[in-house]
Amino acid sequence: MEIFVLRHGDANIGSKKIVDDSARSLTDVGIKEIENVSKFFADFDIEIDHIFSSPLKRARQTAEIILKNQKKVKLTELAELKPEGLSDEACKKMTKQNYPTILVIGHNPLLTNMINHIINSQKQTTCDLSLKTGGLAKINTTAREPQLQGKLEWLLTPKMIRKVTK
Repeated sequence: MEIFVLRHGDANIGSKKIVDDSARSLTDVGIKEIENVSKFFADFDIEIDHIFSSPLKRARQTAEIILKNQKKVKLTELAELKPEGLSDEACKKMTKQNYPTILVIGHNPLLTNMINHIINSQKQTTCDLSLKTGGLAKINTTAREPQLQGKLEWLLTPKMIRKVTK
C-alpha cells in the first residue's frame, strides 16, 4: 500500500473573527499550494483510491481541491486526524480496508507523529521531520500487522512541488 500524507494548505491565523480553530479556512496561498499538489498528482499519474481527512474546515477544503482531479475516489473524515488525534488509532482505521493508494490529510504535529509511527515502528526512535503546510510525503508500507510499518520514499515542500509542476 502507498500512503501519501498531505498537510492542509496555508490557513488563516490569528484572525479576531475566528475564535474556533476548527473554522479556519485556507488562504489564497493555501488554495494555490493544494492546486499544485493536485497538479503534481496528475503530472505523475498518481491515482488515489481513498482520501482520509481531518474534519476541520481547512483539511476538508484541501480534500475538496484534490477530489476535483481524482477519479472515483471517496472521502472519509476521521476525528482521529484532528491535531490532537492519535496516530496509531488513525492508522488502524485507515488500514481496515484494503486500498492500494491512500491520501491522508491533516495537521501537525499529528502527521509528523504518524509518519514517525509508521517508519520507525520497530526501532522505537523518531526522526526530526518537518511537514510544511501544503507539504507532501510518500510512504510505501512493508507490513500492516501487527502494526503498520513502512519506508519514507520522499517528503516534498510546497516550493519543491511548485517547481516540478510548472
